[in-house]
Amino acid sequence: MPYCLACGTKTDFETQTCPSCEQAVRHRIDPPGDSFPEPPEPEIPWEEGDDADSDGGDATNGAGGEESKPLAEIDDTLASGENGDGADEDAPPSTDPSGPSPFAGRWSFGVAATYPVEEDYRPLVVGGVVELLALVLPVFSLVTVGYGFRLCGAVARGQRERPAFDDYGESLVGGLQCLLVAGLYGSILAVGGGATAAVWTVDEPLGIALGVTTGVLGLYPFPASLTVYAATGELRTAFSRASTGRFATSGTYVRAWLAWLAGIVAVAVAAVLSVITLVGPVVVRAWGTYSLGALWGYYYRSAAAEGVVPPAPEEPVR
Repeated sequence: MPYCLACGTKTDFETQTCPSCEQAVRHRIDPPGDSFPEPPEPEIPWEEGDDADSDGGDATNGAGGEESKPLAEIDDTLASGENGDGADEDAPPSTDPSGPSPFAGRWSFGVAATYPVEEDYRPLVVGGVVELLALVLPVFSLVTVGYGFRLCGAVARGQRERPAFDDYGESLVGGLQCLLVAGLYGSILAVGGGATAAVWTVDEPLGIALGVTTGVLGLYPFPASLTVYAATGELRTAFSRASTGRFATSGTYVRAWLAWLAGIVAVAVAAVLSVITLVGPVVVRAWGTYSLGALWGYYYRSAAAEGVVPPAPEEPVR
């Protein structure tokens, strides 16, 4: 019903002047004493335990429209290093024993020269000290030889990450493994040499033939056995016809032998040139041992890619 805005007196629609206060009547329906309606409560877009949508879509976090994650899941993600900078430092080195070699597109001498020092030069520094001590006690050379043995296995397995050098025990074990294989081939040379000397006194041409045969059997397959042993970690495989025999009779092995001889010459020249630095020869000796080991691992991996030998195991060389 209409009312007077000045005093609130109710009137009819035809009244133009309020009979109480004689003010002009302005027609309204609501009485003047009523309060304004309270604003509606804001809608809560989501509540705990509900999967509410915002703007007809999935719940979002911020303007990027990215799906929100529970706090616990975020903490787990940060702890595991997912999508962050903190990668797991304890993760084992990655290997690729059966696929294309990660070193296939690189020159063999380049891999051999740089792989032992890709992360730092500690193997050279410590190896030089070890080789210096080996001048007094040759047994110390087993550490550097053993590390070269481990590098051979790592490259053969397609391991991009260089094995840790600070595990001297593992390097010593590798050196003893090399010594074992060398001893077995050394026994062939010793027995064959004795037989050659005995035959030589009776029949010189036959003695020469026996001596050449002994030298071939004792020297030519020796690197093949060492390489297969480093790649597979099995002594029996190092003398098997299926692995060492096939590797030693392949064209890849001939190329590896030629590269090995060239590498020995290069290391010898570098050692002679480094004499002026006094400590240079022992450092070059350590670097040469590591590089030649990596070189043989490179050619084993090439032979595995060609189907000559089985792929190396997946376990990384630490």
